[in-house]
Amino acid sequence: MGSKFWLAVIVVFIVFAILQFVVHGGILSKLYMENSHLFKDAAVQKKMIFWHLISQLIFAFLFCFIYSKGFEPNKGFAGQGFRYGIYLGLIVCLPLAITHYAVLAAPGKMLALQGILNFITVVIVGIILGAIYKPGPKPAM
Repeated sequence: MGSKFWLAVIVVFIVFAILQFVVHGGILSKLYMENSHLFKDAAVQKKMIFWHLISQLIFAFLFCFIYSKGFEPNKGFAGQGFRYGIYLGLIVCLPLAITHYAVLAAPGKMLALQGILNFITVVIVGIILGAIYKPGPKPAM
């Protein structure tokens, strides 16, 4: 795990956190307000923010770790990152969205939007991760 790996973890953590804030703190906020009975009080959530950040850090580390084990330096970086984002988005977001639909007393619209926007977020960070792992220029002969 070299410097490229740790740079990727930091960048993915930051971009993922920003995108999650945009999705959940912005785009979905109206739906969340309409369904506030499903969530902990805002004061409790603020006290628990540390655990939310730990969760995102764990995601960033594992997301980068798995990618670093399967990265193929001789193939296009953008395509690899995009495919990886799709695969991990499907592994993480699709089962979670279906489970939430089955067990939560939340509107289907809210759960569907969460799933779709979380999937798009994972694909975006996959592309960024692919760009970080882009092979360097080949030395001149």
